[in-house]
Amino acid sequence: MFILPRKQTSSAAADGPHDDDSYGSRILAACWLVNILSTIIIGLRVYCKLKRSKALWYDDHILIASWLFQSANIILITINVTLGDGQHTYNLSDPAVLPLLGLTGNISGTLSIAAACLSKTSFGVTLLRLCNAATHRAMRWSIWVLLVSMNISLALSAVFIWAQCSPSAKNWYDRIPGTCWDPAAVAKYGLFSGIYSAFADFVLSFLPWPLIWGLQMQMREKIGVAVAMSMGVFAGLGAIAKALQLHNLSSGDFTYHESKIVIWGTVETAVTIMAASVPFLRILIVEATSSPAPPCPARVRFPKSDEQELVLEDEEKAGVVDRPASS
Repeated sequence: MFILPRKQTSSAAADGPHDDDSYGSRILAACWLVNILSTIIIGLRVYCKLKRSKALWYDDHILIASWLFQSANIILITINVTLGDGQHTYNLSDPAVLPLLGLTGNISGTLSIAAACLSKTSFGVTLLRLCNAATHRAMRWSIWVLLVSMNISLALSAVFIWAQCSPSAKNWYDRIPGTCWDPAAVAKYGLFSGIYSAFADFVLSFLPWPLIWGLQMQMREKIGVAVAMSMGVFAGLGAIAKALQLHNLSSGDFTYHESKIVIWGTVETAVTIMAASVPFLRILIVEATSSPAPPCPARVRFPKSDEQELVLEDEEKAGVVDRPASS
C-alpha cells in the first residue's frame, strides 16, 4: 500500500465523453470475495493453532489485527459504493456527496495501509520464529531491516494522506481554498512506496525456501509448505498493479479511477493473510489423509532462537515426520 495523491474533483472530468460505466458492482464482488476467502483461511489457522498448542503467538495476534482493519475497510468501501464510488464523477446523482466521498476515501486508504502493513509484519514475524539465531543470523537481520523500513514507509504513507494540504479539509476536497504539497513530489513518493511494498512481498515470499528446507519434514511436505508461503508473490503483483493506477487519481474523476486501486489494495492484503495462514493448515491435511487408526501425535521441535520455537504437530503414524529423540 502507498500514499494516495490528493484527489482532484475539478470539473475537467466532465469535458470528456460521458458513459454509464461503473465499477461499483465489481468493487463489491472482488473485495467481498477475497475477504470471505481470507476470513475462512485465517479462521482455520486460529482453529489449528488452538487445537495444537492451546495458545496464539505474536504473529497470530498481528495477523488478526490486520484482518480486522481489512474487514472494517471493506465495510467502509461498501458504504462508499452506495454513495457513488465506482461511478464517473459526472454521473453522481448528488455531486454534493463528493466531499464526503473524499473523506471516507481517505479513511479507507488509511485502514488499507494499516491492514497491509500488519499482514506483512505478521508474515515476517513468523519467518523470524523459523530462524535459528546461530545459523540464520544474517537472515534474521535482513528480515528485521525489511520489517522496520517497510513499517516506516507505510506509516509515512498514512500520515501523508492527511498532512499534504492546509487546511486539513483540502486533503479530501480540493475546491477548498488553501495550499498543498507539490503533486509531482507526492506522486513520486507514492510510486516509491508502492514499489517498496511489492519488493517486501517478493522478499518475504522467497525467504521461506531456505528455512523450510532445513526442517524435519518429508520432501513433498517441504515443497508444499514453501509454495504456500510463497503466495505473497501475488500480493506483490497486486501492489505493482495498484501503483500503475495511481496517476489516474489526479484526473478529476477520482470516484471512478480509484476503483482499481481499491480492488488491488484489498487483494494485496487478503493474499498476504492467506499466504501467512495456509502453512498452518497442514495439521488438517494430515488428519484428513491419515489412516483411521488412533493417531499418535508427534511434536517436532526446531532449534530455539532467543527462546522462540516453531512447533508443528503431525501424526507420526501418517509418516509425515519421525519422532525426534527426547532432549
